[in-house]
Formats: sequence, C-alpha cells, structure tokens
Amino acid sequence: MAERLPRVPWRSIALAGLLAFLVSLAVIFVLVTGYAFALGIEARGAPDPTKISVFATRVGSLFGPLLLSVLVVIAAYRFLRPARSPQLWHGVLVGVVAALPTLVFTGVPDLRQSVGLLITFAGGLLGGYFAMRTHSVIH
Repeated sequence: MAERLPRVPWRSIALAGLLAFLVSLAVIFVLVTGYAFALGIEARGAPDPTKISVFATRVGSLFGPLLLSVLVVIAAYRFLRPARSPQLWHGVLVGVVAALPTLVFTGVPDLRQSVGLLITFAGGLLGGYFAMRTHSVIH
C-alpha cells in the first residue's frame, strides 16, 4: 500500500519566512535611523542625506542578506520543529518565502543579490536540518 506523504506545514512556512524578512527589515531600519540620529547629533542639526543614503545602501546590500539568512535559520528551526515530520525542503521553502519580497523590490538580481538569495535558501536548509534533527531526537 502507498505510504502517505507528510503534511506540509504551509502556514508555518509562510509565517516563518515573512517574519524573518520583516525582522531583518526592521533591524536594518533601526541601524540606519540610529546612524542618521548620530550624524544629526554630530552636525548639531540636520544630518547629511548623502551619507545616510550611502550607509543605507552598504548596510542593506552587505549586512542585509547575512542578517536575513541568520533569521531564516532561526525562524525555520522554531516554526518547523513542532511539525509532525519536518523536512529539509520545508526549510528551503522558508528561505524562498523570506527572499520573495526582496525579489519583488529589486527585480532581476545581480551577482551580489543572487549570492544573498542563495545564502538565504541555505539558511532555510540549515534551519530545516536542525528542526529535523531535534524532531528525531524528541520522537
């Protein structure tokens, strides 16, 4: 008799991916806002918008994908661990969901953005692996 396929935790996957994306966006926003505030204090007035723009671009393009990947690992682990039978590809789907808003905003990714997307997927894979491993130890 055919074995039943495990149920895919779609809600958990979507929630984990979106939450990882939103938290990474919020952290980057807070960093850029803090930098602008520090520049304003240093200038004793309005901060230089060019410096803020350069900082935001650097932080967003370099730190953003790394932060998102770490958050995807955590989110995939936390949200997939309670699933009946978490799979590696469930974690990759968390990474895909987390990366989709980035693709919507940027369009066709360049090489750096492609690498950022790949490490986001790898973060999901790692989170799925940890969820599977923990699930097999518990049950």
